[in-house]
Amino acid sequence: MMISAGTFHVIFTELTIGMFALSGVAFLLCALQKGPESREAVAHWALLGGLIATPFAIISGVNAIPSGGIDNPLLANKLLLSMASSGLAIGVLIRRKFGGNVDFRHAGIGMVSVGLMLTTAGMGGEYSRGETLLFLIPKDTVMIFPIWASALLIVIAMVIIGKSTIEHRTR
Repeated sequence: MMISAGTFHVIFTELTIGMFALSGVAFLLCALQKGPESREAVAHWALLGGLIATPFAIISGVNAIPSGGIDNPLLANKLLLSMASSGLAIGVLIRRKFGGNVDFRHAGIGMVSVGLMLTTAGMGGEYSRGETLLFLIPKDTVMIFPIWASALLIVIAMVIIGKSTIEHRTR
């Protein structure tokens, strides 16, 4: 007996969203500086768990599409938002690995990553069931960056990585 791509997608989507939601609550506690001391560990480990499950959710989701491809703007936006969320999550985890403090900014970026992933989940609900809580987000157009904006983001990322590397080596 085989598990269908749709069932596999539901399993990994729920795992991804659950881990990101747990991470979001823990990052909120970090930002507020409230709760148990384990909040930082919970935030980062849950984020890592959600990040590990994300590719499985994406791949199974693409395989579960009846048309076999991403020809719907809603699905393209889901892919864009999940990739943006994954990139931010990787940045948060790398910063923590190199000894960055979990300050308000760090927790805020973690919560933005969580928010993007939860937005992705809301769009998935609209695609599959026709219902969502995301009323104000445009879903009929795909938000693709022009090449100059992508190049600018790459330059900014390289500057941030270089600055972080220099700061880490001077410690």
